[in-house]
Amino acid sequence: MKLARNILLVDDEASWLRTLAVTLNRLVPEAQVDTCVDSRQVINRLSVSDYALVLLDLTMPFHSGEELLEIIRCDFPKTRVIIVTGVNEVDTAVRCIKNGAYDYFIKTDNVDDLARTVRRALEVVGLERNYLRIKESFLSRTLNQPEAFNNILTCEPVLLDQFRYLEAVALSPEPILILGESGTGKDEFAKSCHQLCCHEAPFININLAGISTDAFELQLFGQIHTHEDGQVSAQAGVLHQVGNGLLYLNEVGDLPLEAQAKLVDVIEHKQYYPIGSDRSYPVNCRIITSTQNDLRALNQAGKFRSDLLYRLRSHKITLPPLRKRPMDLSMLINHFIALASEEMGLDAPQQPRNLASRLADYDFPGNLHELKGMVFDAVSRSDGVQLNISPFMEAINEQKGSTETPQDALIFPKQLPTLAEMSNALINEAMSRTANNQTAAAQMLGISQSALSRRMTKEK
Repeated sequence: MKLARNILLVDDEASWLRTLAVTLNRLVPEAQVDTCVDSRQVINRLSVSDYALVLLDLTMPFHSGEELLEIIRCDFPKTRVIIVTGVNEVDTAVRCIKNGAYDYFIKTDNVDDLARTVRRALEVVGLERNYLRIKESFLSRTLNQPEAFNNILTCEPVLLDQFRYLEAVALSPEPILILGESGTGKDEFAKSCHQLCCHEAPFININLAGISTDAFELQLFGQIHTHEDGQVSAQAGVLHQVGNGLLYLNEVGDLPLEAQAKLVDVIEHKQYYPIGSDRSYPVNCRIITSTQNDLRALNQAGKFRSDLLYRLRSHKITLPPLRKRPMDLSMLINHFIALASEEMGLDAPQQPRNLASRLADYDFPGNLHELKGMVFDAVSRSDGVQLNISPFMEAINEQKGSTETPQDALIFPKQLPTLAEMSNALINEAMSRTANNQTAAAQMLGISQSALSRRMTKEK
């Protein structure tokens, strides 16, 4: 079930049909507009092609608009219908809405309101079809295109569920937001989405960390410059270069507020203006964003726009950190062993059988990047027979050393005691531990029994 953005215009007035088609192509550039002047061909056209929306006249030869509305709502329930007619009758409009029309418009020269309704209707159809796609995918528990995920190794149920979700929403026109710590595989998920939705079109990855507003605008929109002699030079932005492909904006949480406003306009209006130009150009690409930051926390701190946050969250994928993927550890280690051995020209060593279990409690703060680095280091230290586990044990010991507090360490109160108070406390503790045996207590404190006795007498 492909998410259609096709529109069929049905009207027996050829001149009006042409005018409406040209107008919608300009105002709703993301849609594909077809026309039909003969009402007898409508059902056949709907049977052959998947239309999200039909704009239908009421008064036509052969089949009336109301007759076609009933057939479309019955036989093609995933297609929405908007009535566009010269019949300005309240009863007719009410009847059409009751029979399933999405909206009712009277033909006028001003079609801006109609264009806005068309865009909203396409969004509704997209949401409905996304819901059905996700539902069918999760009920089937299978992938239609498993090869798109060949670059991601996992047998964890939580990640396999994300595969199914991504496959279900890959054709949606709405943005996809990928959340996860650094090194959890966000880039690979973006590449999988590219394989699912537009593998023959370009894939462009832009890292937004540290980018300025001016650099963002120039990189995305490009620039048109008119010289004094009238010559025009142009620098194409990535929105032009990517065409119908996929634009991946990595670390969107680092984008400056002013640049965030420009990204909102791109997503909302599906168009952009190159720097130095007053002509708009359509945005035809899919947009995927990712971040390792908490966007809600940034929003509450005033560092991330609310309107952008909710537009990016249309489809959300959250990737688990490596410490929550224990079933994948052994498989990932073997994968990185093969990569390291090939790159270094070495024989692939064998992974120790208990290595994955020994790493089960390690946090992997660097996730997949850290594991890959460990394995490459281990392969370089190995004898070609068995994998050297020193890099893994060193990391485990470092983690223990940084998190464990020595149990014998003194813990002082906020208000430091005096030397006399400390002396009395030490004597009392030593006497308590030795059951009031002064000789044993004195040995524990490193003083003579007579010195301890004098101190205790002085204390009294």
